[in-house]
Amino acid sequence: MLNTSYFNKQRIGVLIIVFLVSVNVSFVLYNKAFNFGYGHIDSTDTELVTELAIEKQDSVADVVVDDSATVTVSTQLANNQSVKNSKHSYGVYVVREGDSLYWIAERYDSTVDELKKLNGLTTDILRPSQALVVPLHTLREYPVGVSLTDKEVQWIAQMIHAEARGEPYIGQVAVGAVIINRLKSRQFPNTVYEVLFQKNAFQPIRDGSFWQQPNEMAYRAALEALNGHDPTNGAVFFFNPRLSNDRFMHSRPAVVTIGQHRFMY
Repeated sequence: MLNTSYFNKQRIGVLIIVFLVSVNVSFVLYNKAFNFGYGHIDSTDTELVTELAIEKQDSVADVVVDDSATVTVSTQLANNQSVKNSKHSYGVYVVREGDSLYWIAERYDSTVDELKKLNGLTTDILRPSQALVVPLHTLREYPVGVSLTDKEVQWIAQMIHAEARGEPYIGQVAVGAVIINRLKSRQFPNTVYEVLFQKNAFQPIRDGSFWQQPNEMAYRAALEALNGHDPTNGAVFFFNPRLSNDRFMHSRPAVVTIGQHRFMY
């Protein structure tokens, strides 16, 4: 005979899980909307990135994040012994067009093999809106109001080194501040990778100098900017007026000039 009481209990359990995770998602979206973490959430946004802390559990819960993506908390996470024995936090990343396992692994200071193991993947092929479990154990919250991985902090230091080595220290902090200001602005993408690799945004990406190892001063400048020191007072552009004939840059009202760089809104 079918035990309806048993199944009713199971259904109630699943509904409770869905409710709890939904509340978690709402909290994350609230934080995003008010500049905590990764940028902004707006009804016009087309970004599919969603990151949230999730509890290890033995159930499957589908959480609708927006009209274009559904996050699935998979049993693969709960059943993975290395995850169950870990004290690290995990989250969900929603794949977008053009993403690869390599770059997602870079973003979360992980490896392709680790991501495949966490998600039970047998191929490197991803599809848009696919939900991936990702490690969040290196995600740190900084006083400026963003949460970044160690890898992202390194990328900021690399860009500071490539753009401003030879500039005074405060000028290097200023370059870091511009990157962070873009990260928090609705005018720009809301991940460090997308800000730095946005088409034609930074010369060091085009000429390859971005990949040079940053020095200690660049790291210190990155951390000082992340701690909230902004010598530019909110600038989102900078350039060297002696080396660039870019009309757009020359047309912007200057906020401050530090060393060879002019900073603008």
